[in-house]
Amino acid sequence: MTDELKFLIDIVKSAEKFLEEGFEVERKGGESDLVTSLDKKIERYLIERIQERYPSFEIVSEEENYKKQVTDNCFIIDPIDGTINFANNLPLWGIQIACRKQGKTVASVINMPKIGELYYADENGAFLNGEKISVKEVPIKNAMYAIDGSNNLPAMTRMRKHSSNRRNLGGVCISMAFTACGRLHGGVFRSDKPWDYEPGLFLIKMAGGATMSVPGFHAGAMNEEFLNILKLETAKKLDKPNVFVLHSLNGDTINIWGSDVKDFLSQKDIDTFLPEFPIREKSSYESFKEILSQYLDNGLLNSNSIVICHSIGNPYFIRFCREFNFIPNYYIAVAPGAVYEYPMTRTDYIVEVKKQAYLKEEDFEFGKKLKNVYCFYSDEDDKNTEKFSRFIADFNATPNYLKGYNHFDGYHRIYKIPELNSFLEEIIK
Repeated sequence: MTDELKFLIDIVKSAEKFLEEGFEVERKGGESDLVTSLDKKIERYLIERIQERYPSFEIVSEEENYKKQVTDNCFIIDPIDGTINFANNLPLWGIQIACRKQGKTVASVINMPKIGELYYADENGAFLNGEKISVKEVPIKNAMYAIDGSNNLPAMTRMRKHSSNRRNLGGVCISMAFTACGRLHGGVFRSDKPWDYEPGLFLIKMAGGATMSVPGFHAGAMNEEFLNILKLETAKKLDKPNVFVLHSLNGDTINIWGSDVKDFLSQKDIDTFLPEFPIREKSSYESFKEILSQYLDNGLLNSNSIVICHSIGNPYFIRFCREFNFIPNYYIAVAPGAVYEYPMTRTDYIVEVKKQAYLKEEDFEFGKKLKNVYCFYSDEDDKNTEKFSRFIADFNATPNYLKGYNHFDGYHRIYKIPELNSFLEEIIK
């Protein structure tokens, strides 16, 4: 056993002491994306131990150092992979870490304390609780595999002609560790977060499996034949944009407005994100900025993205673009009248929300830099006609008038727009 592996086992096992403590759960901004107080505490502990022993090594980790890039000499940490399982007392989760030295991974550990399994690997092979492990080969039609990441339904559908034995275990560390010991025959991660896939890929490699790590596809399998099938059917198409749907912030429309867009695009293997912003009285531009900037930091929100905003989401997003000097590939504004200040007769929470939404002159000036701007609007009342006309002129937007549209509730929120899906299908081709 190498010194690096001994060190990793030591610090990962000693981090178990925190698991006896209580913990709090909070959202990280994305749909179903959770973090617990123990994620942060365990990560901080592991970082401190590494810095003591390897002060010259970089550290890439999920919570504190997610912006850093993998280097020739670094440690890659996921303090709790499978956080949703962990938070719900499902024992399929793990503490995992990998060490890279002189340009290659030399050691990794995946510890699953709730099921009593410690996986580790170095140049001597892969092991489970001290016993050497290896991948297991079966006929392709009998192969069991896991696909993790986002928008996996199209990949699952394509894989059925080879094998329909897919499992969803809720953690990349689980699927890759189980592949290394022969319980599964392949594990795929369709995202690009190294703390999720690097420890497990090295484990599979040292267990005699075939591995591949390219943008949009990080996988290990029982052999090269099955790995190539997984790549053919499950690798992300990198030339496609992703889509962000930003809701109105003044009502609980997140589960209604935009859900049809996500369902429609998911069938076409297009990643669609519906960030969960605080709503109504809790809505604020600062919380909007904090949550959306996380997507910008990790590269999901980028210059190739299509961003759809509804109502008050529009001025918040325009202000965000100016502050971060960000320009998406397409900006689609739905009912963007909230961009402008008009007298309001209401006296509830929406007045305070709108005060944060008013744009300054520099926001309008930056708006002229935005490209491919489209405006979807209807004639729900006469007052909004002037607002939409101004928006179309001020932002050089292409108008899309929804004549006689009747998909509204009492607050006049548009819930489903078939014309929007048709438009998205056209521009994504």
